[in-house]
Amino acid sequence: MDKPKPISWFYENLPGEQLVEDAFKNIIKSNYSLSGFTIIDTPAIERVETLLSKGSDDNEIYWVKRLKADNVVDFDMWLRFDLTVPLARYVSQHEWNLSFPLKTQHIGKSWRGERPQKGRYREFYQADIDIIGNGNISLFADVEILSTIYNALNELNFWDFVIHINNKKILTGFLESLGIEKISETISAIDKKDKVKTIVPMLEKLSLENIQVEGILELLKISENQKGLEVLSFFDSIQNETLEEGISELTYIYSHLLSMWVPDHSIQINPAISRGLNYYTGLVFETFIVGHEGVWSISSGWRYENLCSNFSSSSFPGVGWSIGISRLLSILNSIWSVQADKKTITDILVLNTWNNLLTKNLDIVKSLRGYWIPTELYLDEKAKISKQLKYANNKKIPYVIIYGEQEDEKWIVQIKVLASWEQKEVKIWELTKNLFI
Repeated sequence: MDKPKPISWFYENLPGEQLVEDAFKNIIKSNYSLSGFTIIDTPAIERVETLLSKGSDDNEIYWVKRLKADNVVDFDMWLRFDLTVPLARYVSQHEWNLSFPLKTQHIGKSWRGERPQKGRYREFYQADIDIIGNGNISLFADVEILSTIYNALNELNFWDFVIHINNKKILTGFLESLGIEKISETISAIDKKDKVKTIVPMLEKLSLENIQVEGILELLKISENQKGLEVLSFFDSIQNETLEEGISELTYIYSHLLSMWVPDHSIQINPAISRGLNYYTGLVFETFIVGHEGVWSISSGWRYENLCSNFSSSSFPGVGWSIGISRLLSILNSIWSVQADKKTITDILVLNTWNNLLTKNLDIVKSLRGYWIPTELYLDEKAKISKQLKYANNKKIPYVIIYGEQEDEKWIVQIKVLASWEQKEVKIWELTKNLFI
């Protein structure tokens, strides 16, 4: 009989790996909640016109249908490719029942039919936060988003990282100062700079003059080599209203991030970064692992002037950010193997000794679970103690409790710490006082 084959680039975890992923999600969720971002959820399936409303490539979207569907109505179901477009539909649908500014968090799966490659799956987890205003949104919303993301990534404690920040107005104003007319096309080419050896051929296809290409290449060089606000001195001699507005906004963000205890070495002003989708209009952010900037960014953010422009006559500007959990773990595993401390959620294994003591062993299990300590009883009463200990060791269960006939006579239990194989006996009524889970 042939083994079943999973679909490629739809990943699944072993138990230990799943614990690591869940731990990442919980840390991110707790930091989002600490900053007041309320949990929402949206359906995995949307109408295709909803998903295409924000400029997505329709080749990326998965279509869902019943195997024996014979009605065209059944075909109007498509898997979301991100969490932002469903959020736009959600806000426009419920705008009269929501309080603004709206602060939301959403951790969930998305599906994308792009060409699979290292660190990019067809099914993946994202962890998004957004602040959405009705009519206007304060510039401090960007600070709130950025500081929250920094706190979440910092608590994950995986490696040193740097958040690159920019404002599209700076890039737009700079290109205008060079006399470039194809602004969006040029920004799109610059956005691909990390995917190719050089963007010069792409710029030449846009019929840019040599002096314009040289100006862009100089900007890229400055962005890579200078730190902090000194990067912005590159634009001192340029007079452009859009550029000056972008610099003012970016300076505000940078200075207030420092006030929110985000260290300056974790922020990089990078006038060359951009985001491709057309509803990213102002501030944009990308996050890279230090020493591994050549790989994909692990999280990114953006400001949009009107999230719901395709769905509502009301104006909903906002700021959003997404941590690619699946991508982050994939990248970390390519740098070094992310090891799980445990392969199960269980903290204590109660050994199954003799049938006549089963009731008392179950009393121990119930007592520990009553203290919210994840506990299990070994299922096979006929298994030798050595086999049960091997089971606990293989699953990296921290503690084993032994309650046999000798312990029953003395009203004690044996607690074994598997990491050190140390063992101590305690009175049965003092069991929970001697556990430090």
